[in-house]
Amino acid sequence: MIRIQPRKVIKGFALLSICALLAGCIGKSSPEVTYYSLLSMEQMEPTVMAPAAPDLHIGIGPITIPDTLKRTQIVTRDAQNVYRFDEFSRWAGVMEKDIAYVMGDNLGDLLGVDQIAFFPWLHHFSATHRVIIDIIQFDGELAGEAILSVRWSITDAEGETSLAGGKSVYKQAVAGGDYTGLVKAESQLLAELCKELAEEFKKIR
Repeated sequence: MIRIQPRKVIKGFALLSICALLAGCIGKSSPEVTYYSLLSMEQMEPTVMAPAAPDLHIGIGPITIPDTLKRTQIVTRDAQNVYRFDEFSRWAGVMEKDIAYVMGDNLGDLLGVDQIAFFPWLHHFSATHRVIIDIIQFDGELAGEAILSVRWSITDAEGETSLAGGKSVYKQAVAGGDYTGLVKAESQLLAELCKELAEEFKKIR
């Protein structure tokens, strides 16, 4: 008669349990990660470019954002200031750069400007004006609205003299109640900021 020692039986069951657990984990597929980027005005709707302004060279930046936006996960915030970061809905790039590039496209169309550079720009770029942005809030609720709260300033080329500036708050309802709707709503808020900046540029030129 062959006797099986209890300790070996326990080890055998433990090994089978681990194999079954691993098989279950492998069999379950995680949700697919979706990557988003902000949209320019032209991407959202047909845009008529303003007459060319070759004398205007705009340097955009620096742009500062809250620490809550310095993550790849898209953040939502409710009325009680509870934050949620979605692991499967992420930004495709760096938030500050994405904001800067979209603002560059928008201001280029609104003001007819080709000469636009982003902080820190190369030495061969000579700005006539700078746009400095300090974002206080840029998030929202999927079932509510997106909010952009921002301090902005238009300065001379060196960034030493403020020519125009202020604090603006924009709100936009989120259509669809999903992350696609939230990203579009946030893009619309950036478009509104750029429209305000464009009007200020027209006043100071």
